[in-house]
Amino acid sequence: MRQACRPPRRLPIHPKSHGLGGRVAVGADNSGDIDTGDRVLAAHPGAQIVYAENGATVVIGNDAPVSMTAVDRASALGRYLQHVIGECAFAPGERQRSLPGGGQAGARMAGRMAESDGEAARLEVRETGEISVNQALAEHRRLVVLGDPGCGKTTLLRYLALLYARDLAEGGEHLRRELAITESGTLPILLPLRQFARYLGEQRDDGTEGHLVLLRFLVRRLANQRIDVPENFFDEWLHHGRAVLLLDGLDEVADPALRRRVARRVDDFTRACAGCRYVVTSRIIGYTEASQLAAGYATTTVREFTLADVRRFLAQWHRLIAIGQMGPGAGAEAAAARQSEQLLASIEANERVRELAIHPLLLTVIALVHRDRVKLPDRRAELYQEAIDVLLGKWDDAKGIGEGVGERCLIGDRPFDTSDRRLVLQRLAYRMHDERQKEIDRQPLRESLADGLAGAVNDARDLDAAVDRLLRLIQERAGLLIARGEGSYAFSHLTFQEYLAALEIAGSDDYVARTLARSADPWRREVILLTAGHLSTQTKERTTRLIRAIADARAEPVP
Repeated sequence: MRQACRPPRRLPIHPKSHGLGGRVAVGADNSGDIDTGDRVLAAHPGAQIVYAENGATVVIGNDAPVSMTAVDRASALGRYLQHVIGECAFAPGERQRSLPGGGQAGARMAGRMAESDGEAARLEVRETGEISVNQALAEHRRLVVLGDPGCGKTTLLRYLALLYARDLAEGGEHLRRELAITESGTLPILLPLRQFARYLGEQRDDGTEGHLVLLRFLVRRLANQRIDVPENFFDEWLHHGRAVLLLDGLDEVADPALRRRVARRVDDFTRACAGCRYVVTSRIIGYTEASQLAAGYATTTVREFTLADVRRFLAQWHRLIAIGQMGPGAGAEAAAARQSEQLLASIEANERVRELAIHPLLLTVIALVHRDRVKLPDRRAELYQEAIDVLLGKWDDAKGIGEGVGERCLIGDRPFDTSDRRLVLQRLAYRMHDERQKEIDRQPLRESLADGLAGAVNDARDLDAAVDRLLRLIQERAGLLIARGEGSYAFSHLTFQEYLAALEIAGSDDYVARTLARSADPWRREVILLTAGHLSTQTKERTTRLIRAIADARAEPVP
């Protein structure tokens, strides 16, 4: 994968430019309009020099198109590979959005995997123990990769697509070197299944769809993206088993019936093009029996980070950030090492933060916050707020999930955004913590969600449907509630339950009374601290009032 780099600069060529036989040479560190006349701009040693004809647009920087030594760039294959490489060299949604607190550069670096680190990611294969991604690919031509929200499933598929595309374009050794597999000459096909589901939902299911419906969508999708290839472009690659299908986000098909229909079409396609390689991703909770793939797929689960993984991730993340800002060199390496050690020390010193850091998405949020503030915020409440906002919607927003299909609506066209979701979960978290619960059964959970939605939905039938929709959203998409067993649910981290309970207390008029009523109970200590921490980010007067009330309280400790 390409090293981090600054966004490309596009410089207009003036029509009267001269020099070097009517061409202009541009140094890699120059910016602005290219001078007219016979002047040639100097370039430092090792710089890339771009020669442009009159009227051309010059792209400066490492985002210039990858070399295609084995493929004609102007051919249909060349155009397709340029498209794949251009899309997969960036994090999901990076061109439009960024994660909170990170900026575009932060999102870019966070979304990339180091080429030399392909062996680092680990998977748990059911009934066989832990293996690397490389081993899983070597042993299974059909693979389902399951994982929690933000664990890196989409990044893995983009990484694979980029390796296959570059290997085919350059006739190189990318696959053998990075994945230890020999599949040169294989075409990558990366497809978000939510897009296929949207297309499928527009078609009438007459029971005769078969595998061709997916093939038709592949061709239509390229046409919609203005990638000019023949309608039979994929046929030869698929017929001879020289394609790798990277199908992302089966769980992102929200409607269960449509998800089952998508799964069946993927099964049909797998059987029809049996010689190809397939990698399918899904969140664990979205991969139910009805929507599981049946065509001989092995099932794997992405495991959580160890402390060694956290260290390796931070070292590589900061290195890419530093190179993007400073360019390659000893200065960038030293700055990256210093930042990594500072953040790692902060993580190791705080048990609650350490519990979050084993999750790749939350570790990325922690790294982004640390980068912007030079150190982690003194108030843990600020860090938790970033993580909650990401899980409740900003991560899906960054991936473009739900746009145009009503995913942000509760009932009909009624908006239900991140703040609305958080308010409902605050009440649930407060109820569970007040009753000293870490888990809640399905029926009490539904009752709690219904209480939280009662003011927004009046009709009883609409309320029941809204509870169904919200439960599915926060369980399958947000990743804040997880199934612990048959009909039992819990917050994915006790920290989130405590923080959301603190938000509920802090937002109430009687927040002092609520806090004092439980101030001597060790079970509620963390919630009280987080309540004070959150208030300190809002208003000094309310914070001071709470602290004075606690200090003045003379309650005896609970025996």
